[in-house]
Amino acid sequence: MTHSNFSLQFLGSGNARTKPPANYNTCAIIRSSTHTWLLDCGLLTPLAMHHFQIPLSSIDGVFVSHLHGDHVLGLEELCLTRYFSKPRTKIDLFLPSGMRRETGAPEGYDIWENCLRASLETNVPTDSGYRLLSLSDYANIHTLYPNQTIQIYDLPCEPFHVEHVLDRPSYGLIIGSRIAYTSDCTFSLQRIQSLLNQNIEIIFHDVCFTSGCDINAVHTSFEQLSNLPRQIAEHIVLMHYGDDTTEEQFKIAQSLGFRIAKPGMIFNF
Repeated sequence: MTHSNFSLQFLGSGNARTKPPANYNTCAIIRSSTHTWLLDCGLLTPLAMHHFQIPLSSIDGVFVSHLHGDHVLGLEELCLTRYFSKPRTKIDLFLPSGMRRETGAPEGYDIWENCLRASLETNVPTDSGYRLLSLSDYANIHTLYPNQTIQIYDLPCEPFHVEHVLDRPSYGLIIGSRIAYTSDCTFSLQRIQSLLNQNIEIIFHDVCFTSGCDINAVHTSFEQLSNLPRQIAEHIVLMHYGDDTTEEQFKIAQSLGFRIAKPGMIFNF
C-alpha cells in the first residue's frame, strides 16, 4: 500500500531531566505533503522549536503519548500562543482514549483536569461578561483507540499500548505503516518482534544508558536492548537518554547496530 511521503525530525532526544544546550525533552515533528504535527509536546518543546526556528503557528496537531510533563506541558505555551494570536487558530489534539475521563481515563489521569486546566482555564471577555476557557476552545480533540487505524491528516496511524508507569495509560504510534514511535516504555521483546513482523522499518525506542536505570521498571535499559540480535538492532533508533550518557556508550550501541537520535536529526520516508 502506498502512502504519502513524510519526514520525522527530532527536536529533542533527552529524558525528563535533560537540560539545554545538551538536549531537549524527547519530541519529534512529522512533516508530510499536507501537514506538520508533533509527537508529544513536552516542557522544553517550545524552546527546542525556537532553537530550530520552527514557529508555533506552523504546527497543525499534536499526538500525546502519555501525561508526564516532559511529554505534555509544552501544550500550555502552544495553546496560549495559538488562541491569543491573530488569526486565532486551534490545534488538533490526538489523544488516546485513556487520557480523558469520558473515554476511560483512570482517576487522576485526565489531560485537562490534571495537566492543563490550572494554566489554560482563564477568563475571556464576552458580550455578557466573562467566561472560562476549556480544552475545546484551544483544540479540536480526536480520540484514538489502541490497535485501530486512524487517519492523521494524510497518514494512516495506529496507537499501541506500551508499559511505562503501572496502571497509567501510555501509548506508542505506528505512522504511515512504516515507522513506530514507542515514547517511554519498559522493555518488551514481544512488542519489538510484533512491530517488525508488521514490516515496520524503524522503531524509535526509549532507552536509558545509566547503570541500574530500570530499577523502577519504567524505562528500557540499554543492557536489555544490547542482547538483541544485530538484524533487529539495525531497525532501532534510540531516544530519551540522559545528558550523562557518554560518547563511549553511544559508540558501543552503534557497534551493535543501533542508531542514536540527536536533536535536529531528520529521517525521510
